[in-house]
Amino acid sequence: MRMLIGAAGPLRARLRESPPQGFPPDLAGWLDGAGATAATGVWGVTGLDRGPRTASDPATGSWLVVSGHPVLLEPPSDSLGNAPARWLLEALQTTGWAALAQVDGGFGIAWYDGRSDRLHLVRDRFGMEPLFYATPGTSLLFASRLRDLRATALIGGGLSGQGLAEFLTFCFVPGRATLDAGILRVPPGSRLSFDPARGALTVERWYRLSYSGPFLADEAEIGSAFRAALERATARRLEPGTDPGVLLSGGMDSSAVATLVRRAHAGPLYTYSFRCEGPTLDESYYARALAKELATRHSEVPYGEAEALRQRELVAQSDVPFCNVGINVGTWLLGQAARAETSYVLTGDGGDEFWGSHPVYAVQRLARYAEWLPVPRVAYRALLRALRLVRDSDRKRDLRAVLKRILPPDDVPRALGPYRWLTYFRPADFPALLTPAGLALVADCDPFGAVIDAYEGYDGPDDNLSPHLYNDYVTASGYYFSRLGLLRGLGLEARCPFYDRDLVELGARIPARLKLEGVERTKRLFRGAMEGVLPDVINHRRDKLGHSVPLKSWLRQPGALSAFLETVLSPSVLEARGLIRAERVATLMREHRERRQNHSHRLWALLTLELWLGARDVGKSDPVAA
Repeated sequence: MRMLIGAAGPLRARLRESPPQGFPPDLAGWLDGAGATAATGVWGVTGLDRGPRTASDPATGSWLVVSGHPVLLEPPSDSLGNAPARWLLEALQTTGWAALAQVDGGFGIAWYDGRSDRLHLVRDRFGMEPLFYATPGTSLLFASRLRDLRATALIGGGLSGQGLAEFLTFCFVPGRATLDAGILRVPPGSRLSFDPARGALTVERWYRLSYSGPFLADEAEIGSAFRAALERATARRLEPGTDPGVLLSGGMDSSAVATLVRRAHAGPLYTYSFRCEGPTLDESYYARALAKELATRHSEVPYGEAEALRQRELVAQSDVPFCNVGINVGTWLLGQAARAETSYVLTGDGGDEFWGSHPVYAVQRLARYAEWLPVPRVAYRALLRALRLVRDSDRKRDLRAVLKRILPPDDVPRALGPYRWLTYFRPADFPALLTPAGLALVADCDPFGAVIDAYEGYDGPDDNLSPHLYNDYVTASGYYFSRLGLLRGLGLEARCPFYDRDLVELGARIPARLKLEGVERTKRLFRGAMEGVLPDVINHRRDKLGHSVPLKSWLRQPGALSAFLETVLSPSVLEARGLIRAERVATLMREHRERRQNHSHRLWALLTLELWLGARDVGKSDPVAA
């Protein structure tokens, strides 16, 4: 479905008269109601641009526009099965919000109900499809892309202090905020309702994942149900008549998806992986082995220091900045390779949330045990200070580095759960990092609130795993979808079988003790379910590294990437921007190169932020607190 833009309230006429580039310049291309208007534009992605995407009902003055890739779980037998916008409009007008139970996949919906003069914005369960909004005055503006809202020049400008605080803390923005003042995101699984006559707005959740059971106990039953559900989820996301691609990491999740695609698709299957130019980090062997087993048309993309410079390209495509050099640049490189061969790719994203297999969940469990010990706070702080004196190593799994990372910082709330290990800059760091203008911007902003609030509504056992999985389906998943959304700039659509509603809800019924066993044993049932389906080279491996690249080494040695960092974060650039203290950045660079600390991810976050600000063209005088 095409991307959306629209407005309700006094500004709707101005939006129609002067829309952003890519949207209809004449009124005939707009849907209009008594209180709201909307139009669609082309993504430039085959699977997202085809098919009916609007519907209207002259009798009630209602209309509906949908973006993304909605999947009707029980397609109608009539022609409405190929017209989801028409089906959605009729179903919502007839049965109300209960109609959403029949829709899966990623979607953003704008529904103007002419009967009540209300505009409703609806986002899919897990936030796969982007949907932004702003409320200047008594109007509401909305769009699939933030940059289109910015281009209307109807919102103002400046940076959001809340978005900046969250980005500096987590290297992405997990909440509703963006880095643009006044522009927010409709939360995953939520609907926004707007009354144009009063300028009144409400936001509420229409979907919450439940972990309350009934729980499955029979391991054979779990394995069989999981494999069948993943097979259905994968088949639902295949496009008839189009040969698909799969992004392969060589791990269990993407390998299972590729294997099930091959079972369902007899034609050419394209697979893509990257080869890291670091001997201890290269996992390309496993992707090659699977591609050979499945007889795919496999492409392997080299990923070295020079390729990391592509960060500038992908940041320019980002509505909200986020950073993880390994998987982000890797995804961009694979998209460059895939764009000439297919229009959509499937991925294994979501597997960690299903099985609780991300290492941070194991560390969280270990910390729970440690926190029961009667260690005085002063002794704990002394231990942390001592560990900071330990010099860093260039190896990924060096014992010294592990010891420094395994203990949570003492200046973040326990309520963050696993996110305690995923903080980069914390509020205590802001005075040394930010200029007076930057500090004023983040004053009174709580960078932790969005993550803590994401636990709200959790319904299930206090097993030290399920609440965190519930949270990550709202927070961390948004990061995955932002990364995969970059592929749209290359004409590609990403589809994620592990975010199929039926599959996710099955996972919520598997007891935590069968996901994370002991401290770090995971995916045992997954392996059992795929025994004889996945090749042993994949199903029996235990050393997955997770899209790692030797960033800290690249930034310590003379070369293209360290020179790039120095240029982007030069004192003259930072002083002109007026947000980050140049002297603090110089200290971070020096400590990193001297191996006193590993600041690679902090430096990469600052580089990403500056690149994003440069692409957005925010001047020194622009910061305005939101």
